[in-house]
Amino acid sequence: MFNKFPFLVFVLGFVTIFSSSVYGDTNFPQLKVLPWNGHKAATSLTFDDNDPIHLDFVIPELNRRKLHATFFIIANKVDRKDEWRQAIKAGHELGNHTLDHLHATALTPKEENSQVVGAQNVLQKEFGVPFYSFAYPFSEAPPTFKSWVEKTSFIARGGAPEMTSPDQKNFDWFNIPAKVTMTEYPFETYKGWIDEDLMYGDWLVWMIHGVEGTPWGWQPVPKKIFLQVLDYLQSKDIWVGTFTEIGAYLRAQKAFEAGTSKLTGTEALYTWVIPEHCPPNVTLKVILPKGSSSIELWQKGEKVLADAQGNYPILFNVGELTLRQK
Repeated sequence: MFNKFPFLVFVLGFVTIFSSSVYGDTNFPQLKVLPWNGHKAATSLTFDDNDPIHLDFVIPELNRRKLHATFFIIANKVDRKDEWRQAIKAGHELGNHTLDHLHATALTPKEENSQVVGAQNVLQKEFGVPFYSFAYPFSEAPPTFKSWVEKTSFIARGGAPEMTSPDQKNFDWFNIPAKVTMTEYPFETYKGWIDEDLMYGDWLVWMIHGVEGTPWGWQPVPKKIFLQVLDYLQSKDIWVGTFTEIGAYLRAQKAFEAGTSKLTGTEALYTWVIPEHCPPNVTLKVILPKGSSSIELWQKGEKVLADAQGNYPILFNVGELTLRQK
């Protein structure tokens, strides 16, 4: 699960922090960050309905390539629980896909609460880890149903066939677009998605149900094509991460960019708002431009040291960062 990762690195896409703040006669330098954790684009493989083929074929193939994915679980239909627990230990994410996978448009308010909040409670108790993400059955997200999701989750996947750009002005964190795979799609279709993702530097979210060999999964993807997709992703400079992992990156980016700076004596303090239900250990990697050796970064009363690549790991969940002149 997300909080199993000891030190998640989230880099925030070339952000200027203190471009106009002044310390004495010296301007504070611009803090820059690498986009998409240092990659050209990002993608999240998400799978619906806890299909047995996910355990039998999908997860072993992901593990073989050291890739992590998100599996949206129907709480009242989950079995082979120990195997799902092993998937969590391997770095995969489990998300909430309601109690029974019913049409949201046909639910009463009480049923909406049960399907969203009830499922969240059942899943978290069963697996002993927080569930941060949600996926709408049938991609139905009516306002009242969605309001329950907003109260319990950090981020949710919708069904619009688009990609998410880090440069867009408005984000609906509880209806992130996803592209749906289909049995009849050739590999060239998915290759086109990946190439477009790379071209624009976006976040491509996949909505996958069955894979060839499933006992009941919807629109199963042929195994050969599925493996081609995995191998093609690995051959490109794309950050492949779980839905919450990359979603937290993007939400952290936007919260960070919306922060405020304040000069206090000989220091500049930068603060930002941490979103509700934010996963722990979200880290921003920032870099100082050349010629900024006189600036120090501090958090929690400790000096932030650069890593081997010259990047400074900033703890997003702290909510503030201090710049000091040596």
